[in-house]
Amino acid sequence: MEVGEGITDYTKENTMSSGEIDVVKSSFIFGGNASGKTNVIRAFQLLRQIVVDGTPSNLVTLPIDTFANESGDTNFKIHFTKNGNLYYYELNYDWDAIINECLTMNGVVIFKRTVDEITMPPLIKDLKESLRVNQPLLFFAQTNNVPEAKEAYEWFAQDIINPSLISNNSYNQYLQSLQLFKPLHTNLELKENVLYFLRAADFNIRDIITQEIEMPTLEADKKSEVRLIINFEHEGPDGSHFVINYNVESIGTQIFLLLIMTILENQNNSKLFLIDEFDRSLHPKLVNILLRIFNEWNHTGTQLIATTHDTDILDAPLRTDQIWFVDKSYDGVSTLDSAFDFNEQSIKDIKKNYQDGLYGADQIINDAMMKDILGISDHEEDAHHGETV
Repeated sequence: MEVGEGITDYTKENTMSSGEIDVVKSSFIFGGNASGKTNVIRAFQLLRQIVVDGTPSNLVTLPIDTFANESGDTNFKIHFTKNGNLYYYELNYDWDAIINECLTMNGVVIFKRTVDEITMPPLIKDLKESLRVNQPLLFFAQTNNVPEAKEAYEWFAQDIINPSLISNNSYNQYLQSLQLFKPLHTNLELKENVLYFLRAADFNIRDIITQEIEMPTLEADKKSEVRLIINFEHEGPDGSHFVINYNVESIGTQIFLLLIMTILENQNNSKLFLIDEFDRSLHPKLVNILLRIFNEWNHTGTQLIATTHDTDILDAPLRTDQIWFVDKSYDGVSTLDSAFDFNEQSIKDIKKNYQDGLYGADQIINDAMMKDILGISDHEEDAHHGETV
């Protein structure tokens, strides 16, 4: 996310230059339950899905999520950098067809598409008739080796990382996600550095054991495939050793491992981490050290966007343009605003103001309705509070 104009706090530590755009290294999204925080993460994942997977035929509907708004199209606009190039990508579609699509690199239009007209890259201009109405042109262009499209596609395919997909999605996605850890199998120095970090964070992990095994597959075009297996060796209180599979480890361990491994491996290749409920599975001290890693010690260009309920994060050395609030209106529409949008110039007042509901993004509790359904009268409640133990 871009920096707010005029903010000078923690500029060196918490911001970085991404091509022509200055961005913050981490952003935290607050809001009540069912306010729409998770939809921010889901939106990134949905865009990634349609770009990376494409569509196999005209008979397939596009992967659409109206986020409870059953009418209207789905529209995405995003800036990102890859290998020093600044890209802008726009995609607008409904269930059946792409309505608008555009890709630019450093301000130069690579392709542009509307319902009525398509400006194709010169390399594939003769293939216009082969482009299906429900196929993203970005997917089509990279498949046909347009260099700019391939680079943009790689950002979606390789540089957006959502740790929750590893444990919360289908078995196939789980297997694909495990490939993120392949560097631990091929790079011994990286593995040792990751282990050092895990021990420093008190994870009691003695070793990471990786192996690639050939497994049968149900796919018609191949009989088997190589899959990565990850196990962790722990040391018990009596000095004995025992092994636990990656999938059995806690979500907090999985997230911390993936974050640290990616930062250590990609010193010159930035990634975007998307974490829903950042505080859910991590000890407060681990949350604090991850904040320092991303903001102070991170010089890789890697960014973090996370949702959270943990207001203690607001005690960390953050900028107002790193704090965002999601508020849902009575008609179910969610809006996303930063603390900077409320003209907050200092982080120090935000925690109290947020808890007081001054930014919206609050959980409105009607305890009178709850007491009514439970059959509790005010008299009974007063009597209960008057009891002594």
